[in-house]
Amino acid sequence: MTPPVLPRFEGGQRARVLSAALGVVGLAATALGAFRDVREALAGYLFGFTYWLGLCLGALLLLAIFHAAKARWPVVLRRALEVTAATAPLFLLLFVPLALGLRHLYPWVEPSADLGEHTRHVLEHRRPYNNVPFFLARAVLYFLIWGGVSHLLHRWSVRQDSTGDVRWTLWQRRLGGGALPALALTFSFMTLDWMMSLEATWQSTVYAVHVFSGAFVGALALMIIAGTATRDTQHFGRLLSPGHYHRLGTLLFAFVCFWAYIAYSQFMLMWVAALPEEVGWYRVRMGDGWGTLSLALVLGHFVLPFALLLSRELKSRPRVLGAVALWLLAMHAVDVAWLLFPSLYPGQVFIPWTAFTAWVGVGGLSVAAALWLARGTYPVPVGDPYLVHSLQVRPP
Repeated sequence: MTPPVLPRFEGGQRARVLSAALGVVGLAATALGAFRDVREALAGYLFGFTYWLGLCLGALLLLAIFHAAKARWPVVLRRALEVTAATAPLFLLLFVPLALGLRHLYPWVEPSADLGEHTRHVLEHRRPYNNVPFFLARAVLYFLIWGGVSHLLHRWSVRQDSTGDVRWTLWQRRLGGGALPALALTFSFMTLDWMMSLEATWQSTVYAVHVFSGAFVGALALMIIAGTATRDTQHFGRLLSPGHYHRLGTLLFAFVCFWAYIAYSQFMLMWVAALPEEVGWYRVRMGDGWGTLSLALVLGHFVLPFALLLSRELKSRPRVLGAVALWLLAMHAVDVAWLLFPSLYPGQVFIPWTAFTAWVGVGGLSVAAALWLARGTYPVPVGDPYLVHSLQVRPP
């Protein structure tokens, strides 16, 4: 087929430099905070790291699912997903501060006598899994899988732009579908290792799905915002039709509901069971201060977007849908903070200022890396045989 006449993405230099500068400044400010309180600085850094990594992995999972489903309508979105997912290797470098500061965050690294005899006994029982060498080895494995899959999907897609060879579509579909179990498992174990183990003894089999659903909402919201922001340019945003926005809005609505279902399911099962080692996690989050954050999530992450996204007309209006997506990205940050900070500061309502600087720092470098990966490539996969079908999508 003849590719549509589109320029390669050669711009973005100013945005890339600005993002990189913000990233460096944000990380430098976070590092300075470590001179005042190492644990506080690392707590904020963990928040920024997990927020942006979640968006990266959400995009990677969404991309793999589209390939596995042989979906044609989202082909025009695929390059944006590819460059977002392909930033995964950057997070291996950004993981280094957390690897160096494990003992300041995770109680299983150096169990304190203040934890109590039962808790220390449980941590000792988990020692074969929760130990520093195995923890770091698992982290390296996660990044190898995420980086390898995202790199190949992006590389093969860019190659197809030049050759138009349909075999690259076949290879991407095989890799996308074949890698889904590994991506799901590594995502699940990542949440267990880096987030859930902040608590000494608490555990949940639904926790990983909660984190995944939030990351998926964030990735969908990010794609909507990227499309809306480039509508008046010569790049992929102008190729998105109301049909694309309607489908993205429908998916966003579905996963907002899924997030609420998973969050409530975990809460309901633990509260009904009333086991002391489980309900303590929720008692902290339902108390004064943290309870306000819980209510904000119920209203802001579910009730409000649920009511808005019910509208068929809204889902076909890019700017209005973009505003809802931007709100959900902010709510995703509240969700990540709600998962992390009560575990780190159960006795007080406290969000360290380094959470903001780290969010800016990690986010700035992530955006700069995505813009760098996009430079010199087409904004859409012009060699894909199903691009024409995607461009013809209309609202259902």
